[in-house]
Order: sequence, then C-alpha cells, then structure tokens
Amino acid sequence: MSKRAEEAALKAYPPLHATDSSMIRLWVKYKHQFILGYEQAEKDIISLIESRISEIIGDAQPKPILRAELQELVSRIKKNDYVESR
Repeated sequence: MSKRAEEAALKAYPPLHATDSSMIRLWVKYKHQFILGYEQAEKDIISLIESRISEIIGDAQPKPILRAELQELVSRIKKNDYVESR
C-alpha cells in the first residue's frame, strides 16, 4: 500500500471514534476499498501515458519533447512512491 494512497484514504475516511464493532469494520472496509481504487487509478494513468509514449515512438515523425515529458512524468510518479511495485 503506497503512502500517498493511505494519506488520501485518511482524508476521505478520517479515523472513526466509535465503539460499535460493525461500524468500525465498515469503516475499515471502505477505507481499504478506497486505497485499492486509488492505487489502481495511479497504475491506469501510468499505463495510459506509457501507451501514448509507444504511439509517439511508432509515429513516422516522432515528437521527442512530448515523449521525454511523458517519460519524465512516469518516472516522477514511480520515484515519489505514488505506485509501489508488486
């Protein structure tokens, strides 16, 4: 679980101060689902960027500046622990 996803989940689902165990279980479930969705969205964004890079590379007249910018974006997302490798 990435730090960024955990932080976003805590913003969306602040800690619950309840004594009802069913409410606590429900809170944990929603928080966990949020984290999974957040991480999947990050992976989808990276995949979309990488597919665009492939299209640019396959283009008859490659656009090196755009390709470099997209590669840098993917690199920054991965380096900053936005997506953990599994």
